[in-house]
Amino acid sequence: MAEFSDIQTREIGLQKSLTARQLGMIALGGAIGTGLFLGSRFAIGFAGPSVIVSYLIGGMIALLLMAGLAEMTVQHPTSGSFGAYAEHYIGPLAGFLVRYMYWGCIVLAVGTEVTAVGEYMQLWFPGIPPWIWVVLFGGALIASR
Repeated sequence: MAEFSDIQTREIGLQKSLTARQLGMIALGGAIGTGLFLGSRFAIGFAGPSVIVSYLIGGMIALLLMAGLAEMTVQHPTSGSFGAYAEHYIGPLAGFLVRYMYWGCIVLAVGTEVTAVGEYMQLWFPGIPPWIWVVLFGGALIASR
Protein backbone atom coordinates (compact mmCIF):
# COMPACT_ATOMS: atom_id res chain seq x y z
CA MET A 1 0.00 0.00 0.00
CA ALA A 2 1.19 3.47 -0.81
CA GLU A 3 1.87 5.91 1.99
CA PHE A 4 -0.71 8.66 2.12
CA SER A 5 1.99 11.33 2.04
CA ASP A 6 3.08 9.97 -1.37
CA ILE A 7 -0.48 10.25 -2.65
CA GLN A 8 -0.77 13.81 -1.30
CA THR A 9 2.49 14.76 -3.02
CA ARG A 10 1.24 13.36 -6.34
CA GLU A 11 -2.10 15.18 -5.99
CA ILE A 12 -0.37 18.49 -5.18
CA GLY A 13 -1.38 19.96 -8.56
CA LEU A 14 -5.03 19.89 -7.49
CA GLN A 15 -6.28 22.90 -5.58
CA LYS A 16 -8.95 23.38 -2.94
CA SER A 17 -10.47 26.45 -4.55
CA LEU A 18 -14.23 25.90 -4.33
CA THR A 19 -16.10 28.14 -1.93
CA ALA A 20 -18.71 26.89 0.52
CA ARG A 21 -21.44 28.37 -1.67
CA GLN A 22 -20.15 26.54 -4.75
CA LEU A 23 -19.98 23.27 -2.84
CA GLY A 24 -23.53 23.81 -1.60
CA MET A 25 -24.80 24.37 -5.12
CA ILE A 26 -22.99 21.25 -6.37
CA ALA A 27 -24.58 19.25 -3.54
CA LEU A 28 -28.06 20.59 -4.30
CA GLY A 29 -27.66 20.00 -8.01
CA GLY A 30 -26.44 16.48 -7.41
CA ALA A 31 -29.16 15.57 -4.95
CA ILE A 32 -32.19 17.40 -6.31
CA GLY A 33 -32.06 17.30 -10.05
CA THR A 34 -34.66 17.10 -12.77
CA GLY A 35 -33.78 13.44 -13.29
CA LEU A 36 -34.79 12.67 -9.71
CA PHE A 37 -38.32 13.95 -10.33
CA LEU A 38 -38.61 12.15 -13.67
CA GLY A 39 -37.34 8.90 -12.13
CA SER A 40 -39.64 9.31 -9.13
CA ARG A 41 -42.62 9.70 -11.44
CA PHE A 42 -41.80 6.38 -13.08
CA ALA A 43 -41.07 4.59 -9.77
CA ILE A 44 -44.23 5.83 -8.03
CA GLY A 45 -46.31 4.97 -11.09
CA PHE A 46 -44.83 1.46 -11.12
CA ALA A 47 -44.67 0.58 -7.41
CA GLY A 48 -46.89 3.14 -5.70
CA PRO A 49 -46.18 5.38 -2.75
CA SER A 50 -44.18 2.66 -0.96
CA VAL A 51 -41.24 3.89 -3.05
CA ILE A 52 -40.85 6.62 -0.42
CA VAL A 53 -39.74 3.93 2.06
CA SER A 54 -37.10 2.77 -0.43
CA TYR A 55 -35.94 6.37 -0.86
CA LEU A 56 -35.66 6.74 2.93
CA ILE A 57 -33.57 3.56 3.18
CA GLY A 58 -31.35 4.72 0.32
CA GLY A 59 -31.01 8.12 1.96
CA MET A 60 -29.90 6.55 5.23
CA ILE A 61 -27.29 4.45 3.42
CA ALA A 62 -26.03 7.56 1.63
CA LEU A 63 -25.90 9.44 4.93
CA LEU A 64 -23.81 6.70 6.53
CA LEU A 65 -21.46 6.61 3.55
CA MET A 66 -21.01 10.37 3.69
CA ALA A 67 -20.28 10.18 7.43
CA GLY A 68 -17.57 7.61 6.71
CA LEU A 69 -16.15 9.81 3.95
CA ALA A 70 -16.16 12.78 6.33
CA GLU A 71 -14.17 10.75 8.87
CA MET A 72 -11.58 9.85 6.21
CA THR A 73 -11.40 13.49 5.13
CA VAL A 74 -10.65 14.59 8.67
CA GLN A 75 -7.99 11.90 9.02
CA HIS A 76 -6.37 12.50 5.59
CA PRO A 77 -7.22 15.93 4.10
CA THR A 78 -6.26 16.01 0.42
CA SER A 79 -7.58 17.29 -2.88
CA GLY A 80 -7.90 13.81 -4.40
CA SER A 81 -10.72 12.86 -1.98
CA PHE A 82 -12.29 9.42 -2.27
CA GLY A 83 -10.08 8.28 -5.15
CA ALA A 84 -7.05 8.94 -2.96
CA TYR A 85 -8.70 7.16 -0.03
CA ALA A 86 -9.49 4.09 -2.13
CA GLU A 87 -5.91 4.05 -3.39
CA HIS A 88 -4.53 4.33 0.13
CA TYR A 89 -6.80 1.84 1.90
CA ILE A 90 -7.41 -0.71 -0.89
CA GLY A 91 -4.79 -0.27 -3.61
CA PRO A 92 -3.81 1.65 -6.77
CA LEU A 93 -6.29 -0.19 -9.00
CA ALA A 94 -9.15 0.67 -6.64
CA GLY A 95 -8.13 4.35 -6.67
CA PHE A 96 -8.01 4.32 -10.47
CA LEU A 97 -11.39 2.61 -10.78
CA VAL A 98 -13.09 4.86 -8.23
CA ARG A 99 -11.89 8.00 -10.01
CA TYR A 100 -13.10 6.84 -13.43
CA MET A 101 -16.36 5.41 -12.13
CA TYR A 102 -17.08 8.79 -10.56
CA TRP A 103 -16.33 10.48 -13.88
CA GLY A 104 -18.63 8.03 -15.68
CA CYS A 105 -21.45 8.61 -13.19
CA ILE A 106 -21.19 12.37 -13.63
CA VAL A 107 -21.25 12.05 -17.43
CA LEU A 108 -24.30 9.78 -17.28
CA ALA A 109 -26.01 12.04 -14.75
CA VAL A 110 -25.64 15.04 -17.05
CA GLY A 111 -27.18 12.98 -19.86
CA THR A 112 -30.18 12.04 -17.76
CA GLU A 113 -30.60 15.63 -16.55
CA VAL A 114 -30.75 17.13 -20.05
CA THR A 115 -33.05 14.29 -21.18
CA ALA A 116 -35.39 15.12 -18.29
CA VAL A 117 -35.26 18.79 -19.25
CA GLY A 118 -36.32 17.79 -22.77
CA GLU A 119 -39.27 15.86 -21.33
CA TYR A 120 -40.37 18.76 -19.11
CA MET A 121 -40.00 21.37 -21.84
CA GLN A 122 -42.16 19.15 -24.06
CA LEU A 123 -44.99 19.73 -21.59
CA TRP A 124 -44.70 23.52 -21.94
CA PHE A 125 -43.82 23.67 -25.63
CA PRO A 126 -45.39 20.59 -27.26
CA GLY A 127 -44.68 21.81 -30.79
CA ILE A 128 -40.90 21.74 -30.35
CA PRO A 129 -39.19 18.31 -30.44
CA PRO A 130 -37.48 17.31 -27.16
CA TRP A 131 -34.10 16.73 -28.83
CA ILE A 132 -33.85 20.47 -29.53
CA TRP A 133 -34.14 21.17 -25.79
CA VAL A 134 -31.59 18.47 -25.02
CA VAL A 135 -29.10 20.02 -27.45
CA LEU A 136 -29.86 23.54 -26.22
CA PHE A 137 -29.50 22.79 -22.50
CA GLY A 138 -26.58 20.41 -23.07
CA GLY A 139 -24.79 23.17 -24.99
CA ALA A 140 -25.55 25.62 -22.20
CA LEU A 141 -24.02 23.23 -19.66
CA ILE A 142 -20.91 22.78 -21.79
CA ALA A 143 -20.61 26.51 -22.38
CA SER A 144 -20.95 27.31 -18.68
CA ARG A 145 -17.80 25.38 -17.85
